[in-house]
Amino acid sequence: MSVLLGIELQGSTVSLLAVDRKGTVLAQVQEPVSVPFQQWWGIHPDERVRSVRALLQHALQEGLIRPAAVAAIGISCESSLVLVDAEMEPIPPRALNWQELDPVATLPRQVLRSTLASYPSILRGLHCVFDLQDWLRYRWTGAVATTTTFAWNIGLSSSRSPGQRWDAQELQQLGLESGQVPPLMPGPHKIGTLAEELVRETGLPRGTWFCGGSTPQAARLWLAAEPRPGQRIVLLEPDGATLWRVGGEPKSADSIEDVIPSPYGDHWYHREAVEVADPRRGDTPIADVVHDATDIDSEQSWSVDRQSMMVSADFGAPSRAPALLAGVGLGWYRDLRPLWRKRCRCGSLQEWIDQSIHDEGSPDVETREQT
Repeated sequence: MSVLLGIELQGSTVSLLAVDRKGTVLAQVQEPVSVPFQQWWGIHPDERVRSVRALLQHALQEGLIRPAAVAAIGISCESSLVLVDAEMEPIPPRALNWQELDPVATLPRQVLRSTLASYPSILRGLHCVFDLQDWLRYRWTGAVATTTTFAWNIGLSSSRSPGQRWDAQELQQLGLESGQVPPLMPGPHKIGTLAEELVRETGLPRGTWFCGGSTPQAARLWLAAEPRPGQRIVLLEPDGATLWRVGGEPKSADSIEDVIPSPYGDHWYHREAVEVADPRRGDTPIADVVHDATDIDSEQSWSVDRQSMMVSADFGAPSRAPALLAGVGLGWYRDLRPLWRKRCRCGSLQEWIDQSIHDEGSPDVETREQT
C-alpha cells in the first residue's frame, strides 16, 4: 500500500499525517514547538528542520508509519522568510537583528524590504530568498525552488500573471537579481527526492518525492469544498470566522491579505468578510457555505440547525490537504472532482457529530494519535 505523508507547521505544533490513496488517515502524530510558527523571525530555521525531522523519526520508531510504503511528502507552512548566503546556509536571525522587530510589522514582505534596506551588504552575498518550507525541502532534498504562494505573499509576484512569475521591476527596486530568487512551482509539483543521508537514517525509499507545498490556510480552503466559481467557505479560526469565495485572478487593487492563490494554481480564494456569523457562539450559520475548522469539540453544544449547516470532511481535524496535494503531484488524482465528491465529501454538522461519536466508540478506528 502506498502512503502519502503530510506535514503541517502551524501555530505552536508540528503535525504529521499518513494518508492512503483513498484519503483515509492511517496515522497522526503531533508535537509542540517552543516558538510558534507565526513568530518565524525569533528562531533559527535549522531548529525548525530539526523539530520536523525528530517528529518524523518518532513516528517511524513508534511504528505509526511503515517507511517502505511512503511515496511522497507534502507540506504546509505559515508564511515566513529565510535568507540564504553564498555558502547555502541560512543567515541567523540574530545577525539581522530580527529579534528587535516590532511584532506589528513582521509580515515576510515587510521584513524582506526593511532588512535589505538596513543591510545593503547582504545583497552581495545573498544566494537565495526562501520560505521556511523551501529551506526544509532543501535540507532534505538539495532542491532549490519555491511556490507560487510564496511569490504572492512577499509581494514579488508579477501583476500580469499573479503567482506565476516574479516581477522583474519589483526585484530591481529591492536590488535583487533574478538568480537570487528560486524557480516558482505550483504547490503539488514534484520538486526533489530525499537525500541519501535521510534515506539511510529513516528507511524511507529512495526516490521519495518532496512536493512544493502551500500555506495551512490555502491548503484547508483547497480541500474544504470543490472549488466551483462562487463557492463560499467559512473558516472558523481561533480569533473568529472569516468568509472566502472561489474566484479568478486578483485585480491590481486587491490586497495580498484578502486574496490567496490555490495550491493547485487554477483558482484564487477571495476574502469577502473578516468577521461573519460564528456558529460556535450560537449564531445562525450563513446559508449555502461550507464551514471548516480545526480543534472542534464533538461534544460542543451546537445551538444551530445541525442538518442545514454544512461542514468540510476535515472539520475539527488536521487537514489531509498537504498529503493529498503530494498525491496530485504524483499523478494519482488526474481528475480532481472525485477527490471532493468521494474521498473528501462535505456533509451536515449532524452527520459529522454522528460519525465522531461512532469513531470514539469503535475499537477499530484507523486513525492513531500521539500528542
